[in-house]
Amino acid sequence: MEFPIFQVPYLGNGMTIALNAVFHVVISHGISIGVMAMVVVSEYLGLKNPSEDWENFSKTLLKPTIIIVTGLGAVTGVGIWFITSALSPRGIGSLLRVFFWPWFIEWIVFTLEVIVLLTYYFTWGRWTGHRKRYHIYLGLSYVLFALASAFLITGILGFMLTSDGWPWDQSFWSAFFNPSFVPQFLLRIAGAFTLGTLFSVAFLLYTFQKDPFRKEALRFLSKIAFLSFFAVFVFSWWYFTVVPSAFKTDIIFSVLTSRFSQQPELFWYANVTGAAVFFLFALFGLRGSPTLLKILVVPTILISIGFVTEFERIREFIRGPYLMPGYMYANQVLLKENPFLDEKGALKGAYWYNETVSKPDVTHQGAYLFAQNCSVCHTIGGINDIRDRVRGRTEDGILVILKHAHEMVPFMPPCSGTEDERRVLATFFYQLSNKEIEIGAPSRFAPLKGFRKNE
Repeated sequence: MEFPIFQVPYLGNGMTIALNAVFHVVISHGISIGVMAMVVVSEYLGLKNPSEDWENFSKTLLKPTIIIVTGLGAVTGVGIWFITSALSPRGIGSLLRVFFWPWFIEWIVFTLEVIVLLTYYFTWGRWTGHRKRYHIYLGLSYVLFALASAFLITGILGFMLTSDGWPWDQSFWSAFFNPSFVPQFLLRIAGAFTLGTLFSVAFLLYTFQKDPFRKEALRFLSKIAFLSFFAVFVFSWWYFTVVPSAFKTDIIFSVLTSRFSQQPELFWYANVTGAAVFFLFALFGLRGSPTLLKILVVPTILISIGFVTEFERIREFIRGPYLMPGYMYANQVLLKENPFLDEKGALKGAYWYNETVSKPDVTHQGAYLFAQNCSVCHTIGGINDIRDRVRGRTEDGILVILKHAHEMVPFMPPCSGTEDERRVLATFFYQLSNKEIEIGAPSRFAPLKGFRKNE
C-alpha cells in the first residue's frame, strides 16, 4: 500500500516527531517511573519509621503526578502513534510487522498501568493498619508495569540503531534482543530515577517548609540522585561501546549541527559543565542546604532534560541514512527498491502524485521528488531549509550533489529516481534558491499546492 506524503510546514517532519517524543520521554521516564518510585518509597518510609511527614509528602506528591501521567503522558504517547503514522507510515508499518507482539503487550501493560495508578490514588487512606503494606505493594506494581513498558519499547528503539543480523536472518529474537538493548534499558532506568529525584526535590523545596523533615528528605533524595546520575555515565559509556563505529563518527555533528560542527570543543564544554552543575546540586543536597538547592534545582532539571534531548537526538541522527539499518532508508525507501526506482523512475508508479496532478510540470514534479527524497529532514522555508543548502550553486552543480549526496554526506540516503528525475529536482531547487518559485501557502500531500512561478 502506498501512503500519501504529508509535510509539516516550517517546523519539519523530523522536528515534529522529535519534540513530541522528547516531551513524552521526560514524562514516561522521569515522572511515570522516577517520581512514582519516589512516591512509593516515601510511603514505605512513612510506614517503616513511622512518620507522618513522609506519608504527607508521598500523598501530596502523588496528586500532580497522576494528573501529568494520565493527562500529558497519555496524550503524548498517543501523539507519537498519530504523528509517526501520518509522517512515517511505511516505517511504522514495517516496525509493526517485526514487533507486533511487543507493541500489543505494551498496549495491555499501559492499560494496566492506568488502572493500577487510579486504584492506588483512590484507595489512599482507605487501606490502613496492616492493609497499608498492600497499598504499597499496589504502588510498587505500578512502577513494575512502567518498567515493563520501558523494557518492551527499548527493544524496538535499540533495533532501529543496532539491528545487527536481522536484515539477513529476519529473526524476531535477534531484532528485539539487539546489541544495544541491555545498556539502553539500564541507561533509561538510571535516567528515569535521576529525573524523578530532581522533580521530587523541586516539589519538596517549594511545598514543604518543615526544616527537620526537609533536610532529611533532601539528603535521602540527593543520595539517589547522585547514584543514579553516576549510573547514567556508566551505562552511557557501555551503550556507545556497542554502537557501530560508522554511526559514532556523527555523534558530535548530530548535536552541534553544521553551524557549530567546526568547534567540537563546544560539545565537551557543554556536557562537562552540565555534569558539574548536577554534581554540585547533589553535593548541596547531601549537606541538606535548601537555600542553595532552590537556586540550583531549576537549572539542574533543565540540564537533565537537555541531556535527555541530546541522547534522543544522537540516537535518532547517527543511524542515518537508515530508518531500519540494512532494510529501509530514512526517507522510507527500501534498500532493495532503490535500484528499481533509479531504473524505472519514482514518479511513474507514484499513485498519489498521478492521482492529484493532471498537468505535471517541473514545479509539481520537483515538489513531489523533494517530498519523497528530502522532506524527512528538510523543509522549504523552515527549519533546515533546503534552499540554504543549494543557494549560490548552478543547476549542474546541484545535479552533481544529488547524484553523490549519499557519498559526500554519509548520513543522507541516496536520491531515488532516474537521471531525468534528478535533473528535474535540480531545476526545482535552482528555481527555489533563485526565487523563480515562491511558497504561497503551507503544502499538503506532496507538496502539490502552495507554489507559484514568478513571471
